Amino acid sequence: MSGGSGPFVLVEPIVHRVRVRYCETDRMGVAHHGSYIAWLEEARTEWMRARGASYRAMEDAGHLLQVVHVDLQYRSPVTYDDEVAIKVGLLEVRNASVTIGYELRAFGDDRLVALGRTTLACVGRDGKLERLPDGLRARQT
Repeated sequence: MSGGSGPFVLVEPIVHRVRVRYCETDRMGVAHHGSYIAWLEEARTEWMRARGASYRAMEDAGHLLQVVHVDLQYRSPVTYDDEVAIKVGLLEVRNASVTIGYELRAFGDDRLVALGRTTLACVGRDGKLERLPDGLRARQT
């Protein structure tokens, strides 16, 4: 989160909201830990779309992104029908990989729900590493 109020600085962040669905909860009514991975993917996809770089267009052009690392720290539970605001943005860009950061907060009370990051490697259809497309690089100001 930029502005020094969060655990890390996200470049070009957006906020994407999800609502906890009943099927994403466990017997205690709490969002299951596995559901968070899908939320991160959805937020990342929308972040890319907001930058004009959709997954579909990248894949159609032969650039595939493979998740090679996921780090997720759970801080506070959310339950069925809660809304979660996911602040997502760029943490690091390398020649063939990108690391995206996530800050999940309960919508309404701003409680920190989780912090995460994913690292994705760019590969061609042959599975070999290749340079990231420009749409995933930080814009120059």
